Amino acid sequence: MKPAGGSIPAREQLALALLSGILLAAPFLRPALSWLHFVALVPWALLLARPAVRHAWLYFLPGAYAFWIMVWGPFSLFSKALPFALALLFVPFSLVFAVMLRAIYQRFRWPLALLLPVTWVAAEWLRIRLSIGAIGAYPLGSGQFAQTALIQIADMSGVAGVSFVVAAVNGAIADLIVQRGRWSWRTLGGAAVVPVLLLAVLAYGLFREAHPVPVIAGPRVAVVQPNAIHYKDPSRAKATFEEQLQFTRTEVAPGSADLIAWPENAISDVLTDDPAYLAELAGLVREKRARMIVGAHSWASRLPPRQHTSAFYLAADGTLLGRYDKLYLIPWSEYVPFERWLPRLSAALAQALLGYVGRGLPGDDLALFSIEDGGPASPRTVRFAVPICFEASSADFARRAAGHGADFLLNITSEGVFGAPVYTHMWALATLRAVENRVAIVRVGNNGISGFIEPSGRTQSVLRGKRTGRPFLEEGTLVDRVPVAERGGGTFYTRHGDWLAYLCVAGSLVLSGASFWARKRPSESSAAGRSSAP
Repeated sequence: MKPAGGSIPAREQLALALLSGILLAAPFLRPALSWLHFVALVPWALLLARPAVRHAWLYFLPGAYAFWIMVWGPFSLFSKALPFALALLFVPFSLVFAVMLRAIYQRFRWPLALLLPVTWVAAEWLRIRLSIGAIGAYPLGSGQFAQTALIQIADMSGVAGVSFVVAAVNGAIADLIVQRGRWSWRTLGGAAVVPVLLLAVLAYGLFREAHPVPVIAGPRVAVVQPNAIHYKDPSRAKATFEEQLQFTRTEVAPGSADLIAWPENAISDVLTDDPAYLAELAGLVREKRARMIVGAHSWASRLPPRQHTSAFYLAADGTLLGRYDKLYLIPWSEYVPFERWLPRLSAALAQALLGYVGRGLPGDDLALFSIEDGGPASPRTVRFAVPICFEASSADFARRAAGHGADFLLNITSEGVFGAPVYTHMWALATLRAVENRVAIVRVGNNGISGFIEPSGRTQSVLRGKRTGRPFLEEGTLVDRVPVAERGGGTFYTRHGDWLAYLCVAGSLVLSGASFWARKRPSESSAAGRSSAP
């Protein structure tokens, strides 16, 4: 029962805020609950659309904070405080969504079916672009990665298009609740457009699935998932290297693969500091008659000591063909943000939250590697890029690689022992990158999930552990052919990027500005009237 004066109980507003946060986080922790995302934003929309709620953003904050704490929860393995600290970094971008949606809706009263997806996509894009490290994790659309018909639109709009559709469904439901008993043509029209949009997106997806990009069988890649512990201590790193070497010798038959791939940090040391590393790797590739990608470190600067996280490419005779240095580093884990201005504080924060201080530097440019495929009768050069770890979350990396002619992406990664939610989400992001650019993705995880994703976003194969068949936290190998698109050149999204997100950002900023200006003008007029009164 509402109290006198038309105000709404604070506990009801807080319940709405928390409910949305929980519903939004749940599918990222349990992908089978992905359908919840189609209603997860409704409580927030109801809270922000209510004119009787003053300072609705204050009620919104606990729900947004709960969401970010939940999705970053697995990272509590480093420190119990880490999810709370990460949440503080990301909550402001969620607050941008709340402020824009409320301001625009209160001023124009346009259907939430339109305003909710526009402001959500705008805030999501700003968060990915402007947050420290530009980490592209947890966009709304990535929760639908298993719905392959729905995500095909990503080759036109990127993941923002999928987020837009899901948010629009939420907005239409919110409209029907907010306007019950007070229907208007504008409200009904907005709610009616959403099913048409959803059906159009699904029709496009079904068409693309029925007429996929023609592919040919590319190079045979042996994915090695050692499930090893990566030590910073050189002597222990060498022992781990020897174990991975022996495991590969045992599990990968000579001549069975054109390329052997080890995960990120397979060698937790600078590769060139110890000649034995390259010598033993050369012996392995000669024995297996295959080229090799191996994750290790390289020197960026010796004074002060700074390292790159790198991928080294070896020829089948053991010659070092090239190296790629990771461009997108994880803040605090791989580098210290604000080190120039707050060196002691930043380092102390990293030490407190992670137990060590990342001293890495990013590389200079994207690198493409090539491999011959097709046999002596019809030799063909296939090119690939090697995103390292969270670089799979970067739509920019994948676009640049595809735009420069990459036929597939080989994502070498090591997400630690964070468990199924993190591994599955990284697989989800890789799936979206595949659809956005119509390139295959090969994931090589130290702990999983490892496997092959087709340019259509369908899973071609997943590595299963030797002992129980589990796809993560268990060692195993998998050899499969990479499905390479017959015609390269990327997609509409590869060529034009985040055009939909740009439109949403521009529209949100213009409408928000108009809303605040309209609110300011009456107060100025009132003040002028009072000053001129006798």
